[in-house]
Amino acid sequence: MRYINPLTALAMLAAAPVHAQSAATIDPGMTQPQVVERLGKPLSERTYGSFTYLFYKNGCEKKCGMNDLVVLDSNKVVDAVFRSSARKYSGESSSPHMISAVEARRGSKSAPMNMPATKPPSKPGADSSAAAPPPPAKKP
Repeated sequence: MRYINPLTALAMLAAAPVHAQSAATIDPGMTQPQVVERLGKPLSERTYGSFTYLFYKNGCEKKCGMNDLVVLDSNKVVDAVFRSSARKYSGESSSPHMISAVEARRGSKSAPMNMPATKPPSKPGADSSAAAPPPPAKKP
């Protein structure tokens, strides 16, 4: 039986997760076979005209509301939307930057929500904008 030094075994175990946690990066211009080589077989694939949409499980479908998505046009990557931390897109994604739950509860300080100014009706149930038009003028 072969003896393995406990320190060597510990070092091997500690190093393994580092490699497993590195994100798979998708670059603009990659072909579909290159994407599949990096990410594996997609959960689902849809085609519309020259566009192909590759959908991947990300583990947060219910929370995120979507699968991870790679968009190809004429077999070249043009966009990707990833919610999984195991995947990255080196191009500029069309997806807005994800915000934390704390930011969502707090709201945006940079873009206040402007509400139109309204004047309450003078009497309950009365609406000044719905007043009847004046009667037509009588001809002499």
